[in-house]
Amino acid sequence: MGRLGLGLKMRPLPFIPAISEISAGNARDVPGLEAVVSYWTQGAFSAEEWYEEVTGTWGAAGLVMRRSDEVMGFAVYGPHAYLPRADLYPVGPFGTDAALLAYLEGDPRARRHLLVRVARDLKLRSFGGVEAIGSDLGLSRHIPTGFLLENGWEPVRRGFRLGLPYTLARADFGNTVEIGERARDLMGRVKLPVLGGAPSPVTLSPHGPGGARMSPATHRTRSGR
Repeated sequence: MGRLGLGLKMRPLPFIPAISEISAGNARDVPGLEAVVSYWTQGAFSAEEWYEEVTGTWGAAGLVMRRSDEVMGFAVYGPHAYLPRADLYPVGPFGTDAALLAYLEGDPRARRHLLVRVARDLKLRSFGGVEAIGSDLGLSRHIPTGFLLENGWEPVRRGFRLGLPYTLARADFGNTVEIGERARDLMGRVKLPVLGGAPSPVTLSPHGPGGARMSPATHRTRSGR
């Protein structure tokens, strides 16, 4: 009997990158994630706390790309109410049908893989698009505006914070075919890794779950910190 008849499963090859969801259980294993979450929540959450809070009420809010045990990049996204630093940038208002992509880590190729996977995840969850506050100067803990625009995002609004320029950029979602075409445009015909399970549909509120706006003060009061 051939190998196919034995019901054997192929194991992932260690040199091929794989993308998986970030959770509270693995947040500590992603280098650099702690600093990014602390920055965008203004120090209100650790990465582990933030992912426990957000995934429990909103759904998947991050992806990590690994090759074997090496982390090649990650993406952090969610409703802007869970990322209170976003309100400090004079580029709003944010779209009520869109999630906010706070940060992408990795080399350009890894970030493009993650960018497409974030779009696919949110499209399946019935979001109309995804937005990001890009740094026109490419500052740390921000996605460079140029990278977003080079990858098909549209500028929505520009503003200055502390004399530095930022741009709110947006990618609107079409149908599944259009998302696939975007992936091919960005990376040719490279087959992207897939997540194990399909995400559950959710409805985004610009003020967080139940319309209650998240803030560092709210979190500290609730947790007694």
